Parts: sequence; C-alpha cells; structure tokens
Amino acid sequence: MIAATLGFAATQGWALIKFNEGRDQVFVNASVSIGYDSNIFATKGGASDVLTSSSFGIEYARRAGYIGINASINWTLGQFGTNTAQNFSNPSMNLELVKSSGRTTGSFTLSAARQSSADTAINMRTDSWNYAAGLNWKYPVIDRYSLSGGLNYGLISYQQAAPGIYNLTTYGASVDLFYVYTSERDLIAGYAIQLSDSGAGTQTIDHSFTVGVTGKIIPKLNGTVRAGYQIRQESATGQTFDSWTATASVSWSVNRRLTLTGTLNKSFSTTATDATIDTLSANLDMQYALRARWSLYAGLGGGESQFLSGTDPGRQDYYFTWSVGVSYSLSDHFKASLTYSYFENWSNRGPGNYDRNALTLNMSTRW
Repeated sequence: MIAATLGFAATQGWALIKFNEGRDQVFVNASVSIGYDSNIFATKGGASDVLTSSSFGIEYARRAGYIGINASINWTLGQFGTNTAQNFSNPSMNLELVKSSGRTTGSFTLSAARQSSADTAINMRTDSWNYAAGLNWKYPVIDRYSLSGGLNYGLISYQQAAPGIYNLTTYGASVDLFYVYTSERDLIAGYAIQLSDSGAGTQTIDHSFTVGVTGKIIPKLNGTVRAGYQIRQESATGQTFDSWTATASVSWSVNRRLTLTGTLNKSFSTTATDATIDTLSANLDMQYALRARWSLYAGLGGGESQFLSGTDPGRQDYYFTWSVGVSYSLSDHFKASLTYSYFENWSNRGPGNYDRNALTLNMSTRW
C-alpha cells in the first residue's frame, strides 16, 4: 500500500483563546495531506488513485470544578483524482466529561463521526456514521483493591444502499478488580458482556473472562497485558463459538532515542455483511529520535481472520504489513511527515487476495 502525507501537526502548546483565568481554553487545528494509494478498494484488482484531503477543527477544554470538559468538532474533506464518486465530506464531534478527583473517578463520553474507508473484511469502500457513548468509573475499595467498570453503546449506520450491508448496534458492560501487587504493578481480573444487533436480524452475545497485569510487566517493559476466554452465542443460527481472547499494549524505552511498542488483539467481531469473524492481529512499532526536530519511525504487523458464519463461512484471510516514515517538527505549532506503507492479504476467496502500497505526505497545525 503506497501512502504519502504532508502535514502541519501541533503538539500541545498555547491555546488560541483563554478566559476565566485560564480555566477555559480554545484551540484550532488544520491539516492537509496528499497521498497515492495503489488499491483504494482493498480488493483483488482494485483501482489506484491519488487522494488529497484537508481537515479543520476547533477544540474546547475546561478545567474548573469537579468536572473537566473536553470537546471538539472537526471536518475532513477528501478528493480523489480519478474515482471522484468516492469523494467525501466527513464531520466528527466528541464530548468528554471527566471527574479526576475524589474517591470515585471516571468519565462520560459521546461521539459521532462520518467515516469513508476501505473495509478489508468485505473488500470494498464503505461510508458510515459511527455513534458511541460510554460511562467509565473507578472506585478504591481498600488500600490494595479497587473496582472499575463501564457501560457503552455503539451504532454503525452505513450510508450506501449496497445489498448485503447491514447496520450494527452494540451494548456493553464490564467490571474489573484491580489488586496492587507491588508499587509498580497491578493485577487485574475482569468480565465483559456485549450484545450486538445487526440490521439483518442477527443478535449475538459475547462473554469475556480475562486476567492480566498493568504497569511494569517486567523490568524495562511497561503497559497492560490481558488474556482469557471468550464465548459468542448467535441467536439466529443457535451457534456458539469459543476461543481465547487477549489485548496487550507494551512499550520499551531502549534508550533516550529509541522506543519500541508492541500490541496484540484477539477477539470475535461482526463484519458489515453480518458475519462473525475470529481476528488475531499483532504489531511492533519503533520510533527513533534523530535530533530535536527529526524522528524516524517504522512498523511491522500481521494477523489472520477466520470467518465463522455469515454468507461465506470457511473463509480465511492472512495479512502482512510494514511501514517506514520520517517526521519533522519545526515548532510546537508545525509538523510534517512522510510515510510509506505496504499491505498484502492472502485469502482462500478470490477478492481477498490483493496487495496495497501507499505513500503519504501530511502537514498539520494546532494553536
């Protein structure tokens, strides 16, 4: 996959507007990118094109009283050189209310975003509105034990009238017990349930039981690792699927310049075509600071997807991807990056056999 990005990206800096003695801040951001993609549909024989996109946004942050506020509105416009029918205009909105003091802490989030992208599971581009809401909390029971939990809601509403594409609504809840094993490490045990309702009339229930550790996993390796057992029940077919499940994100600061980050995910999910898939993915990313303003980054990843139900049971996909890039930061308000990435997918179904190259140049700014 070839991608080219030119961007002005700002790190945290001074707010454009401050009032209420600095407790309220307003930021604005903008970015522009141009990139070549050899396969914009993520399918065998997919078309190549050049995508030019720009985005504009405004952010609001309030730090006063018991509840902090983070809110943002962004708009992204994308134009293809040849496949103009795939041009998009995508707004997004986010709201977060945060309680970070007191015995019980937590957050409430709302978001809505229109997305246009190539779906690797169904090998076509999709346009959708994605809505989400979540409530998360944490409560210390005694010195070494604390409880946390959450409620969440999600809706993916597809905009194209393509046959066999279905909306998906999800409802979830989770609870975790944390035990302070050492001053640098917590042990975790948790349970999560998720109910999914597809526009095709299929309902699924997922039960996940996991244990893990967060903090310093081993000397020099920090992050969170969780693994356990997941069960999925489908109401329409009466089928039950079970497998191991895991989520992990760890980092290693090799020295002052080099940082390595690894991620792992394994779980059941539902595709836009109402198929249950068992997906495993793993990535290793590297960032190396050349100088104060220059840095190099690279990534390596792979995974597999097993289609367990739906219109194409028995399908198996495997993928491999790598990327390299360089970024430059002129000031707190300007960043530029150039990225090349390659993606190859192998499948026992024809459309799933493809490769993709991308070269992207991006610039962004934030004030």
